[in-house]
Amino acid sequence: MTKTSVPSFSSLSKFPEIRRDLALLLDRQLPVEQLLDAVKSKAGDCLRDLKVFDVYMGKGIDPQRKSIAIGLTFQHPSRTLTEDEINASVDAVVQHLQEKYSASLR
Repeated sequence: MTKTSVPSFSSLSKFPEIRRDLALLLDRQLPVEQLLDAVKSKAGDCLRDLKVFDVYMGKGIDPQRKSIAIGLTFQHPSRTLTEDEINASVDAVVQHLQEKYSASLR
């Protein structure tokens, strides 16, 4: 007889998730993991999920750069986040990436 684990239940939050997408132009040699670590370091405690959903290198993009599109999902466990809070987090991420990697928004 094999043992199987029973899935555990965790309640869903009553507070909404808020997602922001960013398309960034970065140096072609920059590893995606390094980019994600930099985003996580500046996005704040309310960042719940971070995904790369597109990488593009080709027509319309400088051959030394690439476009990386990321989705940031924010959620607070005990209240609804405001637009100002989300915008401040996104602005901090963008500014950090501009300073550290010469990133630009696409």
